[in-house]
Amino acid sequence: MNTNIIARSRFPSIIVAALTALTVVAFARTYYLRFLFDLPPLNRAGHIHGLISTLWLVLHYTQARLIAAHRIALHKRLGIVTACVGLLLVVHGFGMVIDGVVAGRAPPGRDPLQFLAVPIGSLVLFSLFLGSALTLRKRREWHKRLMLLATFTLLLPAAGRIDTLIMVPLGLPRAVLGFWLTFAFVAWAWMHDWRKLGRVHAAYIIGGILLLASIPARRQFGMSEAWIPIANWLTS
Repeated sequence: MNTNIIARSRFPSIIVAALTALTVVAFARTYYLRFLFDLPPLNRAGHIHGLISTLWLVLHYTQARLIAAHRIALHKRLGIVTACVGLLLVVHGFGMVIDGVVAGRAPPGRDPLQFLAVPIGSLVLFSLFLGSALTLRKRREWHKRLMLLATFTLLLPAAGRIDTLIMVPLGLPRAVLGFWLTFAFVAWAWMHDWRKLGRVHAAYIIGGILLLASIPARRQFGMSEAWIPIANWLTS
């Protein structure tokens, strides 16, 4: 019985470590190992955003390890810092994506205003999952799963970088990788719940389906006539 409890408690740190490793690989050329490539210097906003995102991943992993070590008091104190970093990530991320659209940056073949729906959707979902996790922080089973879902929203930006490294050179469609990469992590979480509990927790079912359904929905909404006035308002 005690062995099962310890195994369950280690799962969040394992999956966050895997997601962090994936993120480092995805952003190695454009951020972590940028100095090794012939690329223009990254501006201050880019450095800050990379630092905040990395700090979020480090804090999430640390928080998961503290729970695994049963250091609940320290986990709660560090949770205040983690919540502040999450809020900073949303605020700074919003400024970054707006500045990117104003500068005309978007994936090849995408209109910047249309593409804006994708990162805005990630920020909205991150905020939703994080806010829900903080609200339900006393309900441990909900809290830890909602925090993990918040971190899952970072998979789409990582997939965008992997697209350039893998999908484009192979001539494969870029749009599918983000969905299937996110699905792989959501399915991993579902399978872990099923194996340990004999069912999938409602937080994973509701949040996972919402996250997965939002990926194609954001793309379609971004190309709709209803989105353009919103995008113009956000960037004005």
